[in-house]
Amino acid sequence: MISEDSPYASKDMLCGARGTVFREIFIFHYPDFIGKVQELVPGVTKDEELLCMLVSLGQSVEEIENLFCLPAEQVYMFRKSVCWKMRLEEVKLLGDKLREILEE
Repeated sequence: MISEDSPYASKDMLCGARGTVFREIFIFHYPDFIGKVQELVPGVTKDEELLCMLVSLGQSVEEIENLFCLPAEQVYMFRKSVCWKMRLEEVKLLGDKLREILEE
């Protein structure tokens, strides 16, 4: 879970252009993650990459909604899109797969 004192993210870091800061910090800690996600998710967008980063860290839809500054419906759409691209049959498998990538 991401808290205000976490080194990974805060609401201000992910809303608008400051998502870049979070991305850089995440990549510093997990340098191979994005490359592996890009291999598994053909045509992944930058927003979907950011979603994958947050899901891999165990963020809930509600937390992602607040961090992304998006309505929950849009977060669900991003999740479904990534699952479809990864050919995962269930959305709940997404977190497991992304955490597996994170731990490699």
